[in-house]
Amino acid sequence: MNAPFKIVFDLDAVIRNRYSGFYTFGKGLLQGMNKLESPPDMVLLYQNRYRRRAQEITESLGPWTAGRGVGFKFRWLQNIWNYIPYPDISCFTGDYQIFHSFHHLMPPLHGRSSILTVHDLRRYVMPRLYKKSKLGRFEYAVKRADHFIAVSESTKKDLMRFFNIPGEKIDVVYLACSAEPVQMTGDEKTKTKQILFSSKNITGIEDYFITLSSKDKRKNVEATVRAFKAASSNFKNKTGLIVIGRLPKGIDIQAENVFAPGEVDDIISWMACSRGLIFASLYEGFGLPILEGFSARVPVITSNRSSMAEIAKDAALLVDPENVRQLSEAIIAIGNSADRSKRLVEAGRKRLQQFSWVSSAQKTTDIYKKVLALPST
Repeated sequence: MNAPFKIVFDLDAVIRNRYSGFYTFGKGLLQGMNKLESPPDMVLLYQNRYRRRAQEITESLGPWTAGRGVGFKFRWLQNIWNYIPYPDISCFTGDYQIFHSFHHLMPPLHGRSSILTVHDLRRYVMPRLYKKSKLGRFEYAVKRADHFIAVSESTKKDLMRFFNIPGEKIDVVYLACSAEPVQMTGDEKTKTKQILFSSKNITGIEDYFITLSSKDKRKNVEATVRAFKAASSNFKNKTGLIVIGRLPKGIDIQAENVFAPGEVDDIISWMACSRGLIFASLYEGFGLPILEGFSARVPVITSNRSSMAEIAKDAALLVDPENVRQLSEAIIAIGNSADRSKRLVEAGRKRLQQFSWVSSAQKTTDIYKKVLALPST
């Protein structure tokens, strides 16, 4: 299809939390489209209370985009749409051909097409961790979507399994890493490490491994800490474990040389100065930290399940995330073998080249055209 068309893009889901995968994917995708020769015309829809965050993204984009703020909460609109198919979202955006939902916002379409991006299905795969989840709005969006974008083949399979969606209605679009690959000398890393330690009052260690946490227990931080404690006596230098991100309620990671400085803006610098990334999550829709570890030029340990094995392939050490002994052995293998670490870093460098935001943007644009070419239902 070569005729002009307009997409309404759910920017609101992207900008609510800058530390989320929604933000990384949405911002990266739009920046990738900015580099295309012919990006689609897009209206970026958001709630006015997030206007400043929206402008941080839209100000760098070309004239193919237009931001549209709405002065009331989308939650109110969704409640109304449960009963009547009005108001039409075009009242705020002007006419359009496709609504691209990035989370669960799905308006009445009045004959137009819709695409839903599915980032993960952790609440269905691991219901024991999400007993209080409210899934009604997401399931409403799934029921009404014409087509789907999954962030990995693993997530596509989950979507087919839990919702019986035919595979031909799901396309896979990978994320990419926005950070430039790190190129620091040993002295530069030492100086940077000193600055990072000073900024978070970290003392008593010379080197460290890094792992990532969130309020979500699936990040498996407790098992990672246990594995590190079992491995730590095998290192010559005094080595710590730094846990970046928010911690789930009720978990105990207090241990010698384990530090939890919270969220940081310069995650790649923290990774690049480490001895390696430990990302032993129980489930991921994609697993962006794997690519960030590749970009930081450090060896990566990750899980052998869900999308993580798909994204890492042979460029990381794959472990059973619930096998603490296996995870500990992987930490020792990286910590005590410079040759193995170098091989993994080189494999990560090559694997990283398979992911780019321009490629993701072009594939998404092709999906728009494909959906518009489908027969009306």
